[in-house]
Amino acid sequence: MSAQPFLIFPWQRPFLPDLMDAVERLAGGQPGNALIVVPHQRPWRYIVRIFAERGYSGLLPKTVPFGDLVALWRAPEAGSARMVANPLDQGALLHQCVRGLAREDANLEARFARMDMARFLPWGLRLAAVLEELFIQGREPADLAHLEGEVSSPAAALLGALGRISRAWGAALEERGWTTPGLEQFLAARDAARIPERLHPGEDRPVFIAGFSVLSGTEETLLRALWRAGAHVCLHTDPALADAGTAHWACAEQAQWLRNWGARAEPAVLLTEAEAQHKPQRQFFAGYDLHSQLEALAGDLARGDGASTAVVLTDSALLLPVLHHLPEKDVNVSMGYPLARSPLFRLVDDLFRLQEGRAEDGRYHWRALLHVLRHPYLNMLEIPGMDGEPLALRDGLRRMEALIREGSRYVDLGVCLAECRANVSQPLGDLLAECLETTIGGLARADTTAALAGWLGGIQAFLLAHGGDIWRRFPLDAEALFRLMRHVAPQLARNALAGEVFPAPLLFAIARQLLERERIPFEADPLVGVQVLGMLETRLLHFDRVFVVDATDDVLPGNPAQDPLLPDSLRAVLGLPDARRRERVAAHTLHRLCASARETHFYWQEGVSHSALFDGKKLRSRFVEGFLWEEEQAQKHLLVPGTAPLRTAVCEVRQTPREPVALTRTPRLHAAMTAFLQGPISASRLDTYLHCPLRFVWENLCRLKPRREVNEGDDPAAVGICLHAALRALYEPWLGKDVRRGDITAARAQACFEAAFADADLRGLLPADACLMLEAAVPVRLGEFLKHQPEETHIVALEKRIDAELSLAGRAYDFTGIIDRLDRRDGLLHVLDYKTGGIKAHDYSLWSDTAFFAEAAAVCALADEADSGAPSDDAAVERLDPAFVALRERLPSVQLPAYVAMLEAHEPGKVGDAALVELRFKGEERPLFDGLLDDELYAAREDCKLALALLLRHMERAPRFEGRVEDHCSWCPFASLCGS
Repeated sequence: MSAQPFLIFPWQRPFLPDLMDAVERLAGGQPGNALIVVPHQRPWRYIVRIFAERGYSGLLPKTVPFGDLVALWRAPEAGSARMVANPLDQGALLHQCVRGLAREDANLEARFARMDMARFLPWGLRLAAVLEELFIQGREPADLAHLEGEVSSPAAALLGALGRISRAWGAALEERGWTTPGLEQFLAARDAARIPERLHPGEDRPVFIAGFSVLSGTEETLLRALWRAGAHVCLHTDPALADAGTAHWACAEQAQWLRNWGARAEPAVLLTEAEAQHKPQRQFFAGYDLHSQLEALAGDLARGDGASTAVVLTDSALLLPVLHHLPEKDVNVSMGYPLARSPLFRLVDDLFRLQEGRAEDGRYHWRALLHVLRHPYLNMLEIPGMDGEPLALRDGLRRMEALIREGSRYVDLGVCLAECRANVSQPLGDLLAECLETTIGGLARADTTAALAGWLGGIQAFLLAHGGDIWRRFPLDAEALFRLMRHVAPQLARNALAGEVFPAPLLFAIARQLLERERIPFEADPLVGVQVLGMLETRLLHFDRVFVVDATDDVLPGNPAQDPLLPDSLRAVLGLPDARRRERVAAHTLHRLCASARETHFYWQEGVSHSALFDGKKLRSRFVEGFLWEEEQAQKHLLVPGTAPLRTAVCEVRQTPREPVALTRTPRLHAAMTAFLQGPISASRLDTYLHCPLRFVWENLCRLKPRREVNEGDDPAAVGICLHAALRALYEPWLGKDVRRGDITAARAQACFEAAFADADLRGLLPADACLMLEAAVPVRLGEFLKHQPEETHIVALEKRIDAELSLAGRAYDFTGIIDRLDRRDGLLHVLDYKTGGIKAHDYSLWSDTAFFAEAAAVCALADEADSGAPSDDAAVERLDPAFVALRERLPSVQLPAYVAMLEAHEPGKVGDAALVELRFKGEERPLFDGLLDDELYAAREDCKLALALLLRHMERAPRFEGRVEDHCSWCPFASLCGS
């Protein structure tokens, strides 16, 4: 038979029904005699359905996917079955090839002769992928010299010997009896002249080539041989190709195909006028993220009329989010879900990350360990208890999590496990120990791919043994386990490098790469309802309604992969498809799908360029831009976002006036406050109330505990304790003595700090950068502190605990506190309180404001006259809150006034002043009274008591405890309770 003209099936009509008509016609009414070569097996189900709907009961045409065609072509020459080399086998063999060639090549010798397997393997895997592509394209490459400026030096050395490596690679595969899918295609194409009898076209056995749009090198060689022998090439494309007209730009590859083969084209089906003028109704939706797209998709799908529907996903990772938004009716999923998106992969990857962050002493980072312990797979496992009742592993894991959160950044797993086992039953403790040994201990010891495969097998056995029947309820997860053990683990266990010791990062990278290649398949039934497909799975198929989700430019057509060995700019030099060719393939696939559809919908997110799946902002696809331009040409005006057909996501935003968060004083809160005020009162807790009454109530009355969490950032409290210890050690030799400025040297201060720093173990608490900054800054700050000390002072006490009963506006209260340093200056006592944080200055004019303190005394007197039971809305309450707010604005802290009042109770008339020492900057003293003397000083000391009395009366009588939104909310442990 001679070469047949190409049959052009117009893409305005469904392809497969027209193709079956042509098969029946050219097979003389016996479609069972025909053979159809297709890219993949997917069309077979639709062919069966077409003939069933026609009532046909005879033999059906045989469909042969291209992979099976290659196997048939190779069958007579293959002899005994060859082992398919997996990626690790290929990397090992290429290592030998490159080292052999390095003896004759100076560039290879300089880069790879002494490179061990661990360092070579990443290059070897990339090189194997390039050689596989060359096989598929039917190319025998030459050496590419002088690429030092284009790629890195190792890549230039490999590309400079690429032709020799390719020949050595082929010979090495032949010698070992190994093969690869690409090599099988290459060898079949080399023997293209010998067409197998089962594939040879004949008068009684017509052969059809359908569904191909752009051919690889081996596809072109084999299919061209079939065509020359009489096979019919069937193209579903622009009908203009059949009459030498100007075809659509997306059909440029098909036009080039016709020219390359010197083939004629003729229409297989003639279009009616209505069909020739057919244009799908297009709708566009621009969302701000994936969820906004899916919400619009669900609404559009619900308005369907039962027509055939395809939801086309540009990224397989979209599958599960999309499934949650589909209508509750028959759904056919015809694409695989990436194993890398499964919970199983997350468990394995979390365990890898845990080991990658392990400290040199074997301890594990707390957060990475919590990611493992909180994984749902582990928390679903159970074991029978001593009484027969099931014990949940999650109870032990939660207990261990609580211990970890109370510890340091790095966790000694053995110590933590022992402490946890002491508080749980023996069966649960045994299960917890088995879990940690199986998941963490086994991986820590794995140093070869074979050992890694054994570790994966141990995880599977552990999950199955203690999972009960949960895997029957979660088929997707059960299939992921199956793929792990039937596909990934065997590749790790049985390869040429199975016994090679690798560093942990490379070992984990190998496993991740193998896991990321796996797909979890779905049953592709039924063929009715909504069909969920990837873009490539739509080839040959027709749908009335097409919905393309996430049509952004980074996936449609997609950006070129970053390959350090062979950048996209060099691919065409080797005859490999580059980004431009991949774009043309994607363009034809999309336009072919849309041309016969009744309506098409495109969804995308746009905004700031980003590539994250859920929250990233991307750019709409260039193909969508083309469709929008066509719509604008048809409507003679620019499309306005927000109006049909270019819809946008609209969020209704309403102003919500913020109401202050507050707790009303209830009898129980009042009782709790009364009990608090009857005990010793610390000035720091009074400061908490002064800053934010609501926080005080939650912390001291409701007794809520902040969430315990390991501190990974700076720890101001620990730093403050360290500096206080350093200053105590600095002044201890001078206790009870006079000290003059200059008596204490900066070197002595630095030595005291270094000792306190070591005792506090801040290196284990703070990040490395914080430790470096602290060690560099503190000696400087202490030096400034010493410069600002008085000319002479007498050290009376250090960290002196003081307790006193104070009579405040006629009521007695017990106070307690610790004075950091007590000096005697000019015959009077001076209180010093060290502050490592910022200090908010108070209003010095407060102590001369007699009107303010007169109002405070009046308010306190009114409060005392009121009933001492439940609060009431009397005159005292109405005047109490304004006076309290005024006090807070003018006196941000009552700590120093409280110390002055307590000290005055023990040493009447002997207190001179008090000051906050700001260690954060220059170490200057911020005095409370700022030089008041005699009567003014006496009055100020009395006013300190009035300020405390006003604060305490507010605590006793205020009807509401209001929150105060300020900067302190950013580090308040209860900020989430009030939404600040």
